Amino acid sequence: MRPRNRGMTLLEVMVVVALVGLFATLSVSSFQGMTERQRLSAAQRELVLMMQEARQKARATHQPVRLGTRVMDEQGVQVTRMRWEALACSDAWGTVCPMPACQENACGVGGCECAELGPELVIPPKLDVELLVGLCWLGNPSAGAPVVAPPAPGGRVCEQNAPLPPTERLILLRNRGTLEAPDWKPELVFQADGLTAAIRPLDCDKHASTPGCQ
Repeated sequence: MRPRNRGMTLLEVMVVVALVGLFATLSVSSFQGMTERQRLSAAQRELVLMMQEARQKARATHQPVRLGTRVMDEQGVQVTRMRWEALACSDAWGTVCPMPACQENACGVGGCECAELGPELVIPPKLDVELLVGLCWLGNPSAGAPVVAPPAPGGRVCEQNAPLPPTERLILLRNRGTLEAPDWKPELVFQADGLTAAIRPLDCDKHASTPGCQ
């Protein structure tokens, strides 16, 4: 007797198609989540490197270097870019730094001039750097090392002889929710060294008890 050739029923085909679609959806979602995590991690690493470069620039030039942002409309999407700004002095001897116009203005605005600008870092939508805007390293020739000045409320001022910013002030926020229903939580807290003006980032997932991570 010859075996009977039996094909798949319509129900079986529909079940297979549904399973394939489900696995494909899970794979795409997992890939997108992995890509987003990698993009956020890369942006955080670049931000730390930017702070180190700003500190070195202030140390080398003995002039204030500030973190600043600018928001651009790119193809209908608001994009935040961050950079360090080497603020110009108002005299040739470098004794009045930064120039008064930079106290309340960004580089290129209201007469504020910048001697040099660092490369721009695109900030992903799920990261908020607003609390870091205005962080300033002040050149201090007498001490040989820059001093970290806390960001001003407007994010522009570099105050001479300012105290070190508290840990609770230097925070990178991350949206743990969605863009439609954001849930902003501290991602990194930066601690400033009083002697070297170096910035040390602390991961709030690993150091949850750090002030600023709560």
